[in-house]
Amino acid sequence: MSTGYAIGRLTIIEISGADRNKIANNLCTQDLRTLADGQTAETFVLDVKGRTLSHGIVCGWKDSLWFVSAPGQAERLVPHFDRYIIREDAVIADRSAEFTAALFPNAKSASQILPGVPDPMPAHSCIEYTLQGASIRCLHAPWIGNESLLAIVPASVALTGWLPELRALVSSDTSHRSDWELQRIEAFWPWAGIDFDDKNLPQELSIDKRTISFKKGCYLGQETVARLDALGQVQKRLVKLRIQGSDRLPIPYAMVLEGKEVGSITSMASMPEGDSMALGMLRRSHFQPGTEMLIDGRVATVLRVPE
Repeated sequence: MSTGYAIGRLTIIEISGADRNKIANNLCTQDLRTLADGQTAETFVLDVKGRTLSHGIVCGWKDSLWFVSAPGQAERLVPHFDRYIIREDAVIADRSAEFTAALFPNAKSASQILPGVPDPMPAHSCIEYTLQGASIRCLHAPWIGNESLLAIVPASVALTGWLPELRALVSSDTSHRSDWELQRIEAFWPWAGIDFDDKNLPQELSIDKRTISFKKGCYLGQETVARLDALGQVQKRLVKLRIQGSDRLPIPYAMVLEGKEVGSITSMASMPEGDSMALGMLRRSHFQPGTEMLIDGRVATVLRVPE
């Protein structure tokens, strides 16, 4: 396993001001009213109809909150956040271009490049510290496993001679995620714009126990979430699949059985033992764990996902 993986630019939206927790809480599915410095929470961002605009991690810093997610979302999300600030003391800023990120399997591997990372890195935590004059922000980010973390560093120093090991890592190719894509799929971390978009409802992603508080007060899109919770079912769901053979299918791949489309494979990666692991959005008739189907002549099995 690699020491770490180059991620490059992420979506980083900052909320500052005295009412930052109130604004974040009003726009996210997780209860963020008391999120404090050094704490994180996984959450959805919804629109007024309860559709999933984004999914990511909210980090509590001393003077602000950060929403951290897959790249390329700030242009859409910043106006969305800003639209719902009326009289509150809160300011929204896109910080995405200011930082670059690296992903590590655990704190031990991160500390080989970034001395000072706490080992172990507690779950749902984040830390900011100074290393050789530069600000380092690390957060628990279970993208590739329960212990994995993100290190977010200023782009202005990461590519200099500041830390040679870090420069070598973040300068590596970030256009392909093949080195860590299998781990992300196995950890069941959906990727915005690939595994879901704003046409999906949050419960369709199969991670509502991690991301939705059903005890908090009102928030944008809550009515749809509550109605789905009361009904207890969705018509399609993101699942994890084991697919026979290592040849990669064209993604997204429509899954057609007996002339009827039953879903779509959204992410796929080869396993060392020769089969493939995938994420896919399947219809209710096929998304139960243990379901087997023949896809392009290959047996695909729906696996149970971690809660």
